[in-house]
Amino acid sequence: MSFLKKIMGGSEPKQSDDYSAYIDLDKFEKDIDSNAGDEPAETYVKIAIFTHFDQITSLKKEIYDGNILIVDISNIKSDERLRNHLFNELKDVVLDVHGDIVGMKDNNILVTPTGIKVDRKKIGGNY
Repeated sequence: MSFLKKIMGGSEPKQSDDYSAYIDLDKFEKDIDSNAGDEPAETYVKIAIFTHFDQITSLKKEIYDGNILIVDISNIKSDERLRNHLFNELKDVVLDVHGDIVGMKDNNILVTPTGIKVDRKKIGGNY
């Protein structure tokens, strides 16, 4: 880089294989874990992978307990009957607790408990 560009604020073109700009999520998680300790939270975000009818009861309990669920339904995409049953059961819980339910992309459902609504307006980017 020339001396004039350094003074005027120019920068060298970035290399496409320069990984220094990426965030190290492992380090971030370690920092969070070391600061959090064992402090309980009022609400947890829980991730579930739905594969079988018997899981519906535990998912409903999590919503009644006030937790937010991200449910991966990729394993049941081809089973329309089971998928519709799951949706109906979760919808009933959401109506009961005045929460919210929304599809996220193709394979995930976000389910929220009392007092938490999902804003369907996008902030930015392509979803």
